[in-house]
Amino acid sequence: MNQMKMFKEKVELIKVDSVIGSGYEEQVTELALLDKIAHRAARKNMQIHSAIILKIDDVFSGFFTFEVNHEAKEYCLLQSAMYPQKKDKAIYGKMVNKIIECNTDNYPMIMTVSTKHDLETPKVFKELGFKTWLVKNDWHYIVYGELQDVRLKELSHLTMTNLWRSTSGLWLKIKRAWNEKIEAAGLKHNIEDPKFASRKGCWQGSSGFSNVVSGKALNGNASVLDPTSCELILRMFMPKNGFRVYNPFGGGVQMGFVAGSYDYEYLATEIRQNQCDANNAICSDFYKTRWIKQDSSTYTPKEKYDLAFACPPYYRIEKYTDYDGNTVEGDIDSLGSYEKFRETLFNGYKRSIEQLNDNCFFVVIVGDSRDGNGAYLGAEADHETFFKEQGLHIYNKVVYLESEFTRFAQAKRTLHFRKIPKADQKVLIFYKGDMSKIKDNYPNIGRL
Repeated sequence: MNQMKMFKEKVELIKVDSVIGSGYEEQVTELALLDKIAHRAARKNMQIHSAIILKIDDVFSGFFTFEVNHEAKEYCLLQSAMYPQKKDKAIYGKMVNKIIECNTDNYPMIMTVSTKHDLETPKVFKELGFKTWLVKNDWHYIVYGELQDVRLKELSHLTMTNLWRSTSGLWLKIKRAWNEKIEAAGLKHNIEDPKFASRKGCWQGSSGFSNVVSGKALNGNASVLDPTSCELILRMFMPKNGFRVYNPFGGGVQMGFVAGSYDYEYLATEIRQNQCDANNAICSDFYKTRWIKQDSSTYTPKEKYDLAFACPPYYRIEKYTDYDGNTVEGDIDSLGSYEKFRETLFNGYKRSIEQLNDNCFFVVIVGDSRDGNGAYLGAEADHETFFKEQGLHIYNKVVYLESEFTRFAQAKRTLHFRKIPKADQKVLIFYKGDMSKIKDNYPNIGRL
C-alpha cells in the first residue's frame, strides 16, 4: 500500500545550503516544535546548517538537517521530522539517501538515533547501509562508512571526564581485542605469555596477593600495561602530523604493539635484554617498532619525538630480572633509597624532554608506593613538581580506576591500621609549548 501511495504522490526533495535564507524557516520551526524530539531544529543556531526539505504534492511535509564539517572530514546528520499524517519510512529513507548523494567528499556520515523513535531508528538506518558503533541505553551511535572512521570518537567516549573506568563494557571490549592480537603475535613468534613476557612473578612472586585472594596468579603476578589506555593516549595526544613515540622506560609490549599497529615509529629504552628480545619479537611485523637495551638516565635518542610516554616502575613494588635470573645493574626499582630512585627516574625524563618536539605532550602513568612505615612516598606529587620545574604545563590529571575486587579483600586486613587500599593510578599529561596551538595541531574529533 505504501508503494501504491508513493506512485500517487508527488515527492520532492530540495537541498538547501542553510535553512536560514531558504524561505522554509517558519515551516521547519513549526514542525520541529510539533515533533518535540527534533525541537532543536527550531533554534537559529541550528538552522544555519544544510537541510533536505520534503514536499509532498507541493506541500511542505518534513525536513532533515545536516552539517558538513570539512575540518573533521565528516557529515553529521542532525534533526529530522515529518508531519504525523505524512510519516512514511520509504519516503524518510529517500531523504537520507538524498543526503548520502550530497556527500560528494565521501566523508563518514554520523548520527545518533533512538530505539524509541518511530523513524530515526537503528533498524531504518541499518537498512540504508549504516552501522552501529556504540550503544548507550536507548541510543545508537551510527555511521555510514567504516567503523575505523569513527574510532577516535569511540575512544573519546571513554575520556569524557578525568575518570577512566577500566572495568566498563566498552573499555573491556577494546582491551580484549588488543590482547587477542598480542597473544596471536606471541604465538606466531614463539613468545610465551606475550602480555607479560619476561616478567612472570615480578610482583610479589608466587605469594602475590592475587594468589591469596583468587587462588590464581593474575597475569602471572606481573603488572600489565592496559592496551586500551595505550590506544587512548596515542590517538588523543599524537599531533596531526606526528608519527614518532619515545618511551624512556620501555617495560611491557603493549604501547609499542599499539603504536606499531597504527604505523607509528616507536622507540623504547629498556635496561633488561630479555624484555627487549621478547618485545622486539612480538612486534617484528611492524615498521620501526623497537626496544633497545639502554639506561635512559644516561642515553639520549638521536631523533626528535612527537609524543613521549612512560609507565615506569613504582619504587620497590616489583622485582625485574634478566636471563640470568638476577636484577640488572642500574635497575631503578632496586636502588637503595627512594631519593636515588627518583633522581635516576627524573634524569631519564630530562633527556626525554630535550628530545620532545615543541607543542607536544608527555604522558606518564604513575602510582605511589609506601615506605617501610606505611606512609606514601609522594611520587605523584613529585612528578607534577618536576615537570613543572622543567617548563612543562600540567595539562590533565586522569584517575585510572582498576578493578576493586582484590582491594576489598585487602581492606579486611589493612583497615585495622587505617590504611585504605589504593585502587587507582594516575595518568599525568604534561604539555611542552604553547597551549593555544593545541586545537590547531591536534586532530578535530568532530561531533560527539
